[in-house]
Amino acid sequence: MNKLLLLVGAGVVIAGAGAAVIISKNNDNSVKVTNTSTGQSQNIKTGDNALISVDACDVLTETVAKQVLGEGASKGDTSAGNASSDDVSVSNCTYTFKTVTSGSALAQAQSTTATGLLVRAAKTKAGAEGNKAVFGSSRPAGVQDVSGYGDKAYWNPTYGQLNILKGNNWYILSHYTGVNPAQGTLDQAKQLADALKNNLK
Repeated sequence: MNKLLLLVGAGVVIAGAGAAVIISKNNDNSVKVTNTSTGQSQNIKTGDNALISVDACDVLTETVAKQVLGEGASKGDTSAGNASSDDVSVSNCTYTFKTVTSGSALAQAQSTTATGLLVRAAKTKAGAEGNKAVFGSSRPAGVQDVSGYGDKAYWNPTYGQLNILKGNNWYILSHYTGVNPAQGTLDQAKQLADALKNNLK
């Protein structure tokens, strides 16, 4: 398909087969996208103001889980949506891998490696500010800065969680073996973070 790209003042026109999309920059760090065939327009935030919807299982995919846990990775419960609010959408995704599949339930649980991701995706400016505050003025005591992930990141040893801020969204990663998530180590969390960091939005 041939497309024509024209720069028109402060706008960009992308023309395809019988339709064009006009993109013009606004003063509030957003762009206005107009479909000329339907006449419909919408403002899309850009840069630091972008509010991007994220589902945890789109970040912690089955492919990522198998890379971290092995081919036997099994998807777990994802019911975290009841924690959502008007300002933040909360989603959860977990996978487990059992190395012991017989014997007592406790022995099986203690041999199970689990990996999980909880995402707090900002839906409003207030939600974005709340997420960012956890990496600034409301940052918990006793955490350790971690570089190389998102815009900011820290390790919380109390809960065995790696917290990552990317744009306006807050990602909470855990990766551990046994029955207590707090037993997870930073190295384990980094293994998960390295596998999924390209999926952060």
